[in-house]
Amino acid sequence: MTKNKERLFNTHKDEVIKNYMKANKNEKFPFAELSKLFLKEHVTLKAKQIAHRWWNKLDHRLSKVPIINEEKSYIKSWVESHQKARPIIQWNELQSEMKKKFGKFHSRNDLKNVWYSYKRYLSRGNNKNNIDNSKAKLSYILNDDDIYKYSS
Repeated sequence: MTKNKERLFNTHKDEVIKNYMKANKNEKFPFAELSKLFLKEHVTLKAKQIAHRWWNKLDHRLSKVPIINEEKSYIKSWVESHQKARPIIQWNELQSEMKKKFGKFHSRNDLKNVWYSYKRYLSRGNNKNNIDNSKAKLSYILNDDDIYKYSS
């Protein structure tokens, strides 16, 4: 971002979005309506930009705690199993499932970050066999089974 460029969102815009979403919970197309509302203020924000901001930053249900390893494993297995049925990942479905299973409502971006980090990791040739082999070597070097316990 350049120094001269105004930030897309600021505190005032965030407050407008939060207040509108709170007051219009059952609105069918809230982000399109918000976009029109901002246009009246001579601010151009697309509905998709507003939706992204809401889903990943402003929604009061979003968890502020980091994703733990158990949740990361669940994300990986969920995406792998659901990608077989349809190639487009439904992040909102995963988000709801995570809320049911773990009681935390993580942002869609956080879920995507876990998945795409894992994919990058695999693409570098770091598959499970390589990991198991390196752990076995480490255990052998340490020569102490109590120091190194492998848990999958």
